[in-house]
Amino acid sequence: MGGNDTASVLAVGNRLFETVGHGNLDELHDIFAPGAGVWHNTDNSLTDIPTTIENLKKIRGSADLFRYEDIRRLPTPDGFVQQHTLVIKMADGRVINDMCCCICTVKDGRITHMEAYHDSAATGAMAHKNSEVATSDG
Repeated sequence: MGGNDTASVLAVGNRLFETVGHGNLDELHDIFAPGAGVWHNTDNSLTDIPTTIENLKKIRGSADLFRYEDIRRLPTPDGFVQQHTLVIKMADGRVINDMCCCICTVKDGRITHMEAYHDSAATGAMAHKNSEVATSDG
């Protein structure tokens, strides 16, 4: 598993989503390996980690609630896969339910690559889609 045992790989996944869930976004620089990126099905593009952090700050900043629910995480030969529902309650009262699947490659305790498959109907309503930065995050 990319130099890690199952427990440590799953711990990386837990740390990633706990960090994002609690808004400690600058910690993502330590969770992701240098040069890592997040690919998104919604725009078929790879986003670097600094841009990912900025997008997440915009989404979280526009939300009254930002929470991962129904989390299912399993190890893979190269890392882990997680399915979840990201629930976002916007300041105007709208609730976004983004059903997502993230496939992460982990090496030496850090994520080297993420593929994020989002519900495109949900992500279109997120705050970062209405600004200069237009990619979604996992």
